[in-house]
Amino acid sequence: MKKSFIFAAMVVAITSLTSNVCFSQLPQLEKPFRVEAAGKVIDLTGSGHAAPYVFDFNGDGKKDIIIGEFSAPMSKELQAKYDAMSEEQKKAFVKPFGGKARIYINSGSDKSPVFGDYTYLQAGGTDAGVLPSCCIGFDPFFMDLDGDGTRDVTSGEYFGGFIHFYKGIKGKPFEFEAPVDIAQPDTILLSKRGMNKLMRTANFIDFDKDGDYDMVWGNVMGEVYYSQNLGDKKRYEFSNSSPVTINGLPLYTDGKSDPLPVDWDGDGIVDLLVGTEAADIIFYKGKAKGSIDFEQGISIWTSRAYPGGAKPSYLKIKESMDALGANRPYPGYRVRLGVVDWNNDNKLDLLVGNTFVVDEKGKNSDISGNVYVFLRK
Repeated sequence: MKKSFIFAAMVVAITSLTSNVCFSQLPQLEKPFRVEAAGKVIDLTGSGHAAPYVFDFNGDGKKDIIIGEFSAPMSKELQAKYDAMSEEQKKAFVKPFGGKARIYINSGSDKSPVFGDYTYLQAGGTDAGVLPSCCIGFDPFFMDLDGDGTRDVTSGEYFGGFIHFYKGIKGKPFEFEAPVDIAQPDTILLSKRGMNKLMRTANFIDFDKDGDYDMVWGNVMGEVYYSQNLGDKKRYEFSNSSPVTINGLPLYTDGKSDPLPVDWDGDGIVDLLVGTEAADIIFYKGKAKGSIDFEQGISIWTSRAYPGGAKPSYLKIKESMDALGANRPYPGYRVRLGVVDWNNDNKLDLLVGNTFVVDEKGKNSDISGNVYVFLRK
């Protein structure tokens, strides 16, 4: 008999300042499997920070998978050369090895994908890349942001709160234009007051149902913000960001939040699934259409409550990781999320990319990352 991972395996009563919500009818997930390519598990050795996104990349009617990574591995000789450089030299040198996005094309069927070897996403005639630092590499999100009928792609990065926009090229699904930064009024450079702009992980959805894409983003502090698109489906213009709240109080997680807006429980209202540094995934139920105030969060693995207004616990990551205990369905930390109907059963499934330390013969040697698929029961 197949094992299942259960969201709220028991009736969990969650008491907030304004309501008493019962989380007993949330989706159940099967035991996960890791995504494979060319006959073996996809392993981001030397990179980690696997950030999955699934859609039909080449237009052949079958789902493909794009996986962001922290950096392309250097040879030992190049690594030694890099280590001897000044900081300014490193900035110029690191570009070819920066955070990139792997494209795995599906040669199987849409229902049962089979992936071969990868190529890198191209932009401006070279590998698309962001400057990797700390805790985020290339973090892809694909959509037609400017309404011209071609897919575009975005990625956040660590410094400055920038979101890079790569415009799709019509008739060339494998190529994108060189990136420009999505202008946001509240984007500021690194400063003592700018901690909440570091590591901006951006995902998009038509949150207010006006026909264009709005932005939801996380940061190194574990907060979640919302930026409304004041333009339209052909001309994006993002507003100043507003903090997402829990029953009127600020939303905090265990640091380095990756918020994915999705109607996860199928009630027609946008919810949030938020990945954290501690490898937890938190479900925040949406209250009403267009509202950025959510119900109290709950860990989908442990039923741990995440109330609004709690102080950030990003300096207590180990405690949060230990709390997962036997409920941990994957190793490591710093998870990135995706959703897709993987097996074409008309149910949204969950994808989780992770980062973990490779332990060879009892010695921590390197980091890596995999992508896990949790099919919905």
